[in-house]
Amino acid sequence: MSTEALPAFVARRRPDWERLTALLDGLDARRLRAAELTELDRCYRRAAADLARLQSFYAGTDAHRFLNQLCGRAYGRIYARPPDRLAALRRFFARDFPQTLRDELAFVGAAAGLVALGVAVGFSTLWVQPHLAGLFVPDAIQRYVAEHRLWTDSLELPPSQIATQILTNNLQVAVAAFALGLTFGLGTVIVLLNNGVFLGATLAHCFNGGVGKGLLIFMSAHGVVELSVIFICGGAGLMLGQALVVARERPRSEVLRERAGRAVRLVLGCAPFLAAIGVVEGFVSPGHRVPALLKVLLGACLGAGFWLYLLRAGRGQPGER
Repeated sequence: MSTEALPAFVARRRPDWERLTALLDGLDARRLRAAELTELDRCYRRAAADLARLQSFYAGTDAHRFLNQLCGRAYGRIYARPPDRLAALRRFFARDFPQTLRDELAFVGAAAGLVALGVAVGFSTLWVQPHLAGLFVPDAIQRYVAEHRLWTDSLELPPSQIATQILTNNLQVAVAAFALGLTFGLGTVIVLLNNGVFLGATLAHCFNGGVGKGLLIFMSAHGVVELSVIFICGGAGLMLGQALVVARERPRSEVLRERAGRAVRLVLGCAPFLAAIGVVEGFVSPGHRVPALLKVLLGACLGAGFWLYLLRAGRGQPGER
């Protein structure tokens, strides 16, 4: 084989190389049929033989470099070990999620501040002007409070169904707080303030009706973790809003993609905790099956454990800022 034969060799073999490239693209897109998988293996073996020939006679040429990269890609896709999804999941919760939370703690704090502001406005308004309850508190809750009862003690559904409904409601709030960050953060701010006002107004109305202590006991078992998850998802929404509003040297679309990836990480990390606390709210918080002191102790332990995990897990590992 002489140097002059290289152009002819490349022209003759190029269709097979292009076919191998197309098959690899199809493999990446997960749209290959069984017969094409067999063809992929055959094309790779032919390309590997061509690479050996180029390595022997035409090392360092463009054709050699191109085919070397193509065969490397094919080898990696054909013989790569399947991803260890369980290990990736463990790594996400052991390191990635808590590290991201710590990096973005300012946004979570801002979300908590917005909810706290709403609570203060709602509570102080009804504490000073109880007759305005109709503007903030649903009629059903007002009827129970008028009878000096808590609606949470009169739930007739089984705990499993209550937990499912609570999880659905909490999920809607969390997703809305996150997704509405795409409205330049305005929607997230409104969701957080609105939920804070509702919580504060309901607390004030219950205290005005003599059942405020009972409501606090009901909230004690699940409230810390539930509110923390709302703060985190709200912080993720504020991250999206900040990426859209604050001018950067890079294009906004590029910044948004980067910030959205981190924000989604926060929301996904909250999912199992949201589900778990929904179970607590459905089975433990309502009624008098569980003593009040035990509810308070459980809520304190869950809240402390949740934040200890968030603030300590994965510290000192690669990726920590």
